[in-house]
Amino acid sequence: MAIWRVLFVFVLALLMSCSSNTKQKIIGEWKLDSAYYHYNQFNFSSDGWHQDERYTYLPTGEAITSAVNSSIRNKYTIDEKHLNYYDEKGNLVSIYEILSINDENMVLRAEKKPLFKGENQNRFEVRYFSKVN
Repeated sequence: MAIWRVLFVFVLALLMSCSSNTKQKIIGEWKLDSAYYHYNQFNFSSDGWHQDERYTYLPTGEAITSAVNSSIRNKYTIDEKHLNYYDEKGNLVSIYEILSINDENMVLRAEKKPLFKGENQNRFEVRYFSKVN
């Protein structure tokens, strides 16, 4: 029975350290390099036509998104492998799955609501970032 407790504590510590590590890695300024959009069987990639978007993640849990001489501020949290954005009232507005993050690059994936009525629709976007600082 003691071995199971030790194993449980080890796995719990590992999971907590991964989340903490992700929280530390996201701090700083990120530049959106490209995005991949998927809707049912249609795909589209962008890599240069979009405006220069910058995302600054502060240790205080605030994110600043800047583009075209304007910016917005949102609160954010990271739980397990998800980046959650909140509006000014504290309502959850979007969730991104963190597919990959290291000291230089980050990849986020978001499920999107279908545009049309009907079953079996698949819509998502994947965003690719590089760290500025």
